[in-house]
Formats: sequence, structure tokens, C-alpha cells
Amino acid sequence: MDLSNDWKFLCLLFDTTDVNINVNGQNKNYKLSLSISDVQDMKDCIKRFKDSMYELSKGKINVNYDLFEVTEPINSMSYDEENGYYVSPYDVRNVIDKYINEGKYDHIFIAFRTGIIYSKDEIPVNDWIGLGGMEYRNIGFSNIRLPNEDGNYIYKYDNRINKFPEEVYVHEFLHTLERNAEEYGYERPELHSYNKYGYVNQNLYGLRQWYADYMNKEINTSNGIYVGLPSEIFSKKPSKTSDFAYSTELDDLAEPQNIIEEIEAFFKNIGNTFKALIPAKNNNKI
Repeated sequence: MDLSNDWKFLCLLFDTTDVNINVNGQNKNYKLSLSISDVQDMKDCIKRFKDSMYELSKGKINVNYDLFEVTEPINSMSYDEENGYYVSPYDVRNVIDKYINEGKYDHIFIAFRTGIIYSKDEIPVNDWIGLGGMEYRNIGFSNIRLPNEDGNYIYKYDNRINKFPEEVYVHEFLHTLERNAEEYGYERPELHSYNKYGYVNQNLYGLRQWYADYMNKEINTSNGIYVGLPSEIFSKKPSKTSDFAYSTELDDLAEPQNIIEEIEAFFKNIGNTFKALIPAKNNNKI
């Protein structure tokens, strides 16, 4: 496995959201598009995210990314009571599969518009503007939702209003690291528990200090023990095809039904492994 702290992010900006959803018992169509300003804001934010993650983690993670605009619209959205409407990876799997089949990405961000607040034409979402903690094919998956027009500064850097516009990216990716830490059995505080430890949402910088202490295991507790993410979690990335010296795509995923099928499958797999190890013939030379 690649145990470096270099993470490769896939960032997809969906130009259009064109969905039919149920609002208050009525089926309604929402067709919303990113503006030129939106696209530039997202490009600025992901660049700032790259720099901030290295700075906040004190070098524990290196972020690289590919960013693409997607002209194919989002035509499907998922729903649950806790989060309202969101885009699950299965809503856009036909798009993201084209990119992740290359086997080089460790996390996926998708950005899309969910409403224009001035016209009250907004897809119902609950609470936080982003949504993380999801995964697709073992890769972390996060929503970056744009709720309104250019008058909003949540994704814009402004020295007087917002010096941490990349906060949503940082927050949602940390949900993936939080989930990974739990699955590996590490003790860690919940990402949303900042009030419990005395942190507050500050003007201009949001929860920047909380994120820094969370990533560096520098959250002080009442008994003097420091908590946060373990440093090892920054090197525990999803497994990818590039992690394997020899890989063979399975013909099918059918489970053997009896001992004879199990034996046949066993020897077939051995045969495929040896085929992968034997160099191909070239001009009658092996």
C-alpha cells in the first residue's frame, strides 16, 4: 500500500442541477446553474484548501488535486430527514466512474448549486452547507453545496468578512478522516463537539483553530490529556489499483455454491495469478 501522506483529490464542478423533487407534497422541477463567479470561487477555494490542509496539519498531509467542470447535469438527488436533499455518489456515478476508474484518487468533492436565495427558489437542505462522511467504492465523497447568488461570501475571501472561505472543504474532508479513524479503532472526539472543548465559531476565521488542534491531537481535556486525530490516519488512504503489483479484474462476483465450485474457483484464481506473472512474448523472445 501507498503509506505516504500525499492525497490526490478529484474535484468536480457540476455546471447544472436539473432535478424533479417533492416539496411539501408537490413535485417540483429545479434547474439551477453555476455562474462564472461560482466557478472561480470554487477554484480559489480548492487551492486554498490545499494550502490550508498542509498548514493546519503542520505538514501531516499533502494535498494534490484535479479539478474539472462537468457539463452533464445532475438529474437525481437523494433525501433523508437529517440532511434534506443531497447528491449521493450513486446519483452521479455515471460521471464519477469515468474519473475514478483510473485508480488514482483518494477523495472526491463535487460542487453544485442548490438554490438562489433571493428568488426563494431553493432546494431544501438542512443545517450545514456541505455534507461529508460518505464513500463510494472505498473513496471518501463530499458535497459542496452552493445555496445562493454572488451576494453571499461563504466561499469568497474577503479581508473584512471571511478569511477562511475554504472551511467547508476542510470540514467535510475531516468527516472522512473522522470516519476512517473510527473504523481503524482509534479514539477521537467527534468533529462537531467543539463546544464541549471550549472552542467557538469566530468572526473571519470560523472554526479554524478547532480544525488545527483536531488534526494535530492538541485538544486539551479537563484531565490534561490531549485528544484529536492520530497522526497515522493521514497515511491510511483508500486502496487503489496502483497499490498492487499484479491485479486481475474478476469476471463475476458470484459466490461458489458447493465444494466443487470452490475448488474450481481456487485453481482458476491461481492460474490467473501465474498468467499475470509471466511476461508477454515479444518477437519470439520471453
